[in-house]
Amino acid sequence: MVKFLKKSTVNRNKLSFRSKYKLSLSNFMERRWRNLMISLATAIGFIGILISFGLGNAIVDMINEETNNGNLPAQVQISLNGKVASSTILNQTDINTITDIVGKDEIKYLESPFSTIMQKVSIDGKTLDLSTNLPSYAQIVSLYEDTSIAVSANTEDSILSGDIYSNPSEKGLTVPISFVEAFNQANQTDYTAKTIIGKELNIEIVEHRADGSFIAHVQTTIIRVTTDELEDSNSYMAPEQLEAILKDSGFTKNRPYMILELNNPDKTATITEKLKEHKKYTVLSQQEILDIIINFIRVIQGLLVVLSSQAIVVSMVMIGVIIYINIMQRSKEIGVMKAVGYLNKDVKAIFVYESMIITYSSLIISFIVALGIGTLANVIVRQQFPNITKVFALNWQSIVIMVALATVMGFVSAYFPTRKISKLDPVESLRYE
Repeated sequence: MVKFLKKSTVNRNKLSFRSKYKLSLSNFMERRWRNLMISLATAIGFIGILISFGLGNAIVDMINEETNNGNLPAQVQISLNGKVASSTILNQTDINTITDIVGKDEIKYLESPFSTIMQKVSIDGKTLDLSTNLPSYAQIVSLYEDTSIAVSANTEDSILSGDIYSNPSEKGLTVPISFVEAFNQANQTDYTAKTIIGKELNIEIVEHRADGSFIAHVQTTIIRVTTDELEDSNSYMAPEQLEAILKDSGFTKNRPYMILELNNPDKTATITEKLKEHKKYTVLSQQEILDIIINFIRVIQGLLVVLSSQAIVVSMVMIGVIIYINIMQRSKEIGVMKAVGYLNKDVKAIFVYESMIITYSSLIISFIVALGIGTLANVIVRQQFPNITKVFALNWQSIVIMVALATVMGFVSAYFPTRKISKLDPVESLRYE
């Protein structure tokens, strides 16, 4: 008899997951309008976080698309440190110094573009004066001896007319389409990227020095027209021709920076740090620039998420208050369940699941709204700016993070209110009105 009594004191009724879920869903539906309002309020914070994720992801995706998923050439840009060097122009001594630091056998190429400025351009007796506003295309920059180095003159996607740059001895000038448009506007002509190819140019170039300005006149032809999406492209000329022009004109071959690429791209970071130890130079790799941009985007994205999270904290408090009210209103039912032997953890789970239903409902609402806003934004931006494919994109990592956040939020919101259940006395609960 004693054994039977002892056994009976440890026997407890248990609720299956399905039963607990059905009870929590029944509780949710009993006050569905109030719970849906709470879900809508909670969704505001989720929407803010989703939009932050979507904007950041889209920008990073766009950068990756433009840079072949971050697989940039292992190029390093080297210029003089204005705080240390007395000049801003690199010379042969600098080339020798950099070669000694890096090691000649390590260098795939070390090239330095040089340039001159166009002041006036004439075609068929009509003139475009560039001296007053000096647009970007007024600067003629030398192409590289190594024709594989990427510039707008040797990528098929950027060439509107003419052949791709493949010969450092070629004769002629590469101009962006904005130059053609500006010439047409100034002279009421109707040249296109195709019809201007082969046109003879009379160019007035200028060099400003401490002892005055020097002007020279040069003749050449247009051999290539490139895109100019941001209207900030330079004009280009093969290095041999431009160097000869500068020499004949008595101009200085100014080198503002150098481009270095190593035979072994894996050593780029190490060599970059080695060059930075030489305080005379400012050194920056393409990958370093890309990392800075992406990290900056992620920081902004994180700040937006933190700002949106304030609404999440408020929503957690609201859900916690609602769950506490539900527990107090169901004190009699809780007392009955405890009196017949149901475990505290099973009774608590009913209200935890109810909190989860509220948070998951708000998450579903927020996904619908955020995707709607993001899709509309993508359509509008694509129409206004055809070169931008998207400004909103959710990846699977963002979705997983949001589901995890909703789960933690639902559990934490219900955790403190459900502690009340353990303290409820079944007899006292049955008397509750």
